[in-house]
Amino acid sequence: MRLGHKNPLDERGINDLGRFGLGLKTASFSQCRRLTVASRKDGVSNCLRWDLDVLANSKDDGWYLLEGPAPGSESHMTAFGDSDGTLVLWENLDRIVTQGFNEQDFLDLIDQVEHHLAMVFHRFLSDVRPRLQININGRAVESWEPFLTNHPATWSSPVERIGSGSRIVEVQCHVLPHKDRLDERQHILAAGSNGWTAQQGFYVYRNQRLLLAGSWLGLGKGRPWTKEEAYRLARIRLDISNSADADWKIDIRKSMARPPVVIRDKLTHLAEDTRERARRVFVCPSGTSGFESRPSIVMSFN
Repeated sequence: MRLGHKNPLDERGINDLGRFGLGLKTASFSQCRRLTVASRKDGVSNCLRWDLDVLANSKDDGWYLLEGPAPGSESHMTAFGDSDGTLVLWENLDRIVTQGFNEQDFLDLIDQVEHHLAMVFHRFLSDVRPRLQININGRAVESWEPFLTNHPATWSSPVERIGSGSRIVEVQCHVLPHKDRLDERQHILAAGSNGWTAQQGFYVYRNQRLLLAGSWLGLGKGRPWTKEEAYRLARIRLDISNSADADWKIDIRKSMARPPVVIRDKLTHLAEDTRERARRVFVCPSGTSGFESRPSIVMSFN
């Protein structure tokens, strides 16, 4: 619960998803005024909370971390049942429920949150034995995989590994089927929440968690590519390690990523090839994106 509890330059476990020690707190305070975190392991429970109203009314500048749930919120702690785990509780939602906000707005927001979670954590949710389960109002969130890899008309390249050591980047390119190859439900689901054109580009993952969805990462020949209708079927999976944040200029908001100079040409080449395949499928329903395989190429960082 401490802000910035760990130096982001410290070496982390290979499966660690966090870095700055600010995400849970700042994300929560962007939505609510009271954050309570309760955790139980081996039957031992701990519960702490931040309350911005308490801090605002304190007589000094101290940041007081409070113990236990707020009075009246004890019933939420029963969600554990007999299981170990962690519970995060948001209260006093001053950024969501604003003046003029009605029930339909809230229902629409639930749909947006559900799709976002389904996309960001889709590789955790879709395992044979899922490592993560997310429920919204008692209903399980199903994964949303951007690449339609299970569809027979989807083209997928061989997986390529670029770099060396802890800075290896794994890339796999995909061209989704023409709309004539999809039924109505498949076409709607594959479009994603932002629509077909907006969802094209690279999908950057760190430890299988999606950081950035649908971006050409400033790449392009001569000038950066923009999202155009003709290339809407092109989607590229890109995996980086949790030690590559500085190389990729991953910020605390995880809202941007910039490829290291040493691999930009290679990524541009892969994306250019994928875009051209996607364009051919887009203009010709019966056409193919080219199913010949490419050899793996390994590049080393200087």
